[in-house]
Amino acid sequence: MNKVDINFKELASLQATLKTMQEVDIAEFLIKMEPEKRTIVMTMLPKDVLAEVFAELPRDLKTEVIESFTNPDLKDLIDELASDDLVDSLQELPSNMVTKLLHYVDSDRRDSINKLLNYPEDSVGSLMSVDYVAVKKSDSKSDVLKKISQSPADHEHLDSIFIKDDKRQIIGYFYLADLVRLQEESLDSIIQWNPVKVYTHDDQEKAAKLFNKHSLLSIPVCDKEDRIVGIITADDIFDVIADEIHEDYSLMQGMGTTESPYLETGVFSLASKRIVWLLVLMISATVTGFIIEKYQAVLSSTVALAAYIPMLMDSGGNSGSQSSTLIIRSMALDEIKERDSLKVLWKELRVGLVVGSILALVNLVRMMLLSQVSINICVTVSLTLLMTIVMAKLVGGLLPVLARKLKQDPAVMAGPLVTTVVDAFALVIYFKIAQLLMGIG
Repeated sequence: MNKVDINFKELASLQATLKTMQEVDIAEFLIKMEPEKRTIVMTMLPKDVLAEVFAELPRDLKTEVIESFTNPDLKDLIDELASDDLVDSLQELPSNMVTKLLHYVDSDRRDSINKLLNYPEDSVGSLMSVDYVAVKKSDSKSDVLKKISQSPADHEHLDSIFIKDDKRQIIGYFYLADLVRLQEESLDSIIQWNPVKVYTHDDQEKAAKLFNKHSLLSIPVCDKEDRIVGIITADDIFDVIADEIHEDYSLMQGMGTTESPYLETGVFSLASKRIVWLLVLMISATVTGFIIEKYQAVLSSTVALAAYIPMLMDSGGNSGSQSSTLIIRSMALDEIKERDSLKVLWKELRVGLVVGSILALVNLVRMMLLSQVSINICVTVSLTLLMTIVMAKLVGGLLPVLARKLKQDPAVMAGPLVTTVVDAFALVIYFKIAQLLMGIG
C-alpha cells in the first residue's frame, strides 16, 4: 500500500476489535487514524455498520469517504443510510457532493429526500425521518409483522408503530414490545389513542420540549392536514438539545455560535463571532465612565469610596447573571410564561432582599473589623450593596422575559447585557447614597 502497510495479523486483530465497538466509538477511532489506514478499515465494516459510522463522521471525513469510494460502494452506502442521516449529511456537504450523492438515490426515495431538504433549517421537517411503519386499525398482528419485516426502517424508528385512518391521518399508536407479547391477532388491546404529534414546520425546540415532558422515544410528524409524513426520534432530539445548550451558552457569553470544531475554525472566523459584543460592551462602558466623571466631586472628597467600586459592580453583575440564567432555564422548560413577568419580579425582589441583606451585613462587619475607614463609608458601601443586589435581581429576572416578548432569544440578555445595565445603576446608587449619608455635594 502507498504509505501505510497493514499485515494480515494486524488486520485480523483490528477486525475483531471493531466487532466489539459501537458505531460512534468506531467513528471516533477512525477520526484519529491516518487517511490510508482509515480507508482500509472502512472497507472491512459491514454495510449497515458503515452507514451508521458514516453518519457520525465530521464533514471533512465524509467528503474524504465519498471521494475514496467506488461508485458501487457509494451506492451501497446511500442505500443503507437512514433518510434523516442522509439529509443531515447532504445539508453539511458542498453542493457538488450533494449532486453526486443524489445521483445514487433511488428515484422513488429521491422525492422524499428533496422534500426534507427544502424544509426550513430549524424546523421539525428538516429533522424528521420518513423511515417508519404506519398500519391501519383493522390490520392483524400478522399483517403488522409482515410490514415491519419489509420496512427499511432501523431499530430506532420501530419503537412505536402508528395507526392511520383512510385519509392517512394519525389516530393512535402502539409499542413494538407490546405487539410481540400480544397473544391474539386483533390490535385493539394495545392501541393507545390521541398520540402526541408535531407538524413539519414546528420549531425543533417544540419537539424537544414534548420529548422531555412525555418521556418519549419517537413522535409522529404530520402535515397541515394531519397526515403522518414522518417521525422524529429521541436520538435526533439529543443533538437539538446539545445545539441549543451550545447556542445559549455562546449567547450568554456574548459570542456567536460556530458549527465547526474549535481547532478547525479559522482565527478570523472566531474573532468575527466575538468582536460584535465586545465592541458593544466597550462602547456601553462609556456610560459608566460618564457616571464616574459626573460624580468626580464625590470621589475627590472621599477617595476611599473608589476602592469599593469593583466589589459593588462585580457583586451586582454576578447577582444579575444568576437570576437571568435561572429565568432562561425556567422559560426553556415552560415553567415561566410571558404573562408571569409580575410574579417573576415579585419573587426576585424577595430573593434580592434576602441575599442582599446577608451580603450587606457580612460586608459591614468585614469593613468595620478590617478596613481603616469611617462608619459612614462602611454603611454607604453596605447599603449600596443591598440595593445593588436587589436591583440586579430585578433586572436579571425581567430582561429575559422582555426579550421573549420582543421575539428575541432570552439568552442574549443573560450575560454581558445584564452586567452592563447593572454596572451603570450600581454606580448611580453608590454615589447618590454617598451624597445623602456623607453630606457630599
